[in-house]
Amino acid sequence: MKLDRKIKITIVSVILACLGATATLGVSLAVEPETIFSGVQVRGEDLSGLTRERGEAVLSGMEKDSILSSPLVIRFENSAWQLLPGNIGLTIDRERVLDEALAVGRHGSPLERWRQYRKAVGEGIDIPLYVKVDKASLEKELAAVAGEITAQPEDARLKINTDETVEVIPARDGVKIDAERVWQEIEQICRNPENKPEIKLALIKSSPRVPTREVADMRVDGLLASYTTTYNQADADRSYNIKIAASALDGIIIPPSEVFSFNGVVGSRSTEAGYKNAKVIINNELVDGLGGGVCQVSTTLYNAALLAGMEIVDRVNHSIPVAYVPPGRDATVADNYLDFRFKNITPCHIYMKTLVSPGRITVKLYGNTGYRKQVVIKTRVVEKIPFKQVYEKDLTLKEGEVKLKRKGNPGLRVVAERVLVENGRTKVENLPASLYHPVNQVVLLGPGVEPAGDLLTGEEKTAGGLGQPGGAVNNTGVSGGIIPSAL
Repeated sequence: MKLDRKIKITIVSVILACLGATATLGVSLAVEPETIFSGVQVRGEDLSGLTRERGEAVLSGMEKDSILSSPLVIRFENSAWQLLPGNIGLTIDRERVLDEALAVGRHGSPLERWRQYRKAVGEGIDIPLYVKVDKASLEKELAAVAGEITAQPEDARLKINTDETVEVIPARDGVKIDAERVWQEIEQICRNPENKPEIKLALIKSSPRVPTREVADMRVDGLLASYTTTYNQADADRSYNIKIAASALDGIIIPPSEVFSFNGVVGSRSTEAGYKNAKVIINNELVDGLGGGVCQVSTTLYNAALLAGMEIVDRVNHSIPVAYVPPGRDATVADNYLDFRFKNITPCHIYMKTLVSPGRITVKLYGNTGYRKQVVIKTRVVEKIPFKQVYEKDLTLKEGEVKLKRKGNPGLRVVAERVLVENGRTKVENLPASLYHPVNQVVLLGPGVEPAGDLLTGEEKTAGGLGQPGGAVNNTGVSGGIIPSAL
């Protein structure tokens, strides 16, 4: 019983002592709520009694006198480089250090606070020297070193051989500096004054974004179809537009069953995208417009897709025939209005390549040659729509003079079909029909001339007309029909 009594007295004494200490600590907190308790320090620097503002000044002075003012040394095998703290934005994380210093004796239960206070006063409490760094600057400095000891990963890719076969170039792993480990070592060096200011670089594997298996699974092994059209290279702006649009298509990969959208890939034909003004067809007439020439790219692709056996989803012909393909073989496009789309109906990927040389554009579609077909494209003019002759007065002409301003072109109604031969079986598909509007013939009349009968002489009848900026080169298909004067 006496023993139990002594134990109770001891427990009560401890509780009273704790309560007294807690009360004393509470009075201290009430008197100086924003100062650091005695015995709190960081790397030997006493922070006792400091407010946050005065603590900021002390830590600022430490930056000038500590390891943060001296170069770090980076080592890799037998090589060494200096890393200047200022170049990587290395500074003391003052907010974190002071938050932790001010938290001593202020967090936890009353008993925990009392214990922290007693430890700070009796033994001292060391706050780690937390630091921070500009990660972007650190990576930039490491990149300067990396050129000598690292290697960039290489994605797997398709390579086209001179015989039009395709092979897979395997991916390669790269090697890069472990930047996270460098940062961890910098932290340890700054926290422990006994650590040497040296960092041993560690290298880690850098994986490619496109692995070999991903490219091999595309099963692209050769050419399915190719089509070339020509254009007038002297028309610099139109030639430039063709190059821009063709470059957007180059290297495009179309998965099985996916529908390719010309507008979706090429994007808006704007000055911001680099396009220039060149001749376009508007209301059956040739006028200057932004992106003139892009339709020749879509048309060339249309013919390549036809010859590759792709399913045509959306295709619209021009309002008047164009010069670079036979009637019925063109595909016009317009921003947010007219698109050319086709579907990859093979179970393998399609790889698109474009080649632009002076006066020529070629589109090639590669895929699995096991699904290559013999394809013939046939077109036929089923109706020829007469043009009208209209007259305009021109007072700049001489008395009685008649002049041809624009030669008329008849409209055409054209049907097309695709003949496919596969495994000895022939299949005939109807392609989208084409309706081209007639272009009126315009005759200028001088003073004293009234519209009546045929006023043009034989020589005048052949003058004027629309220009022909290019012609067609049909590499693998067969077509019929005529190529009238047009864009």
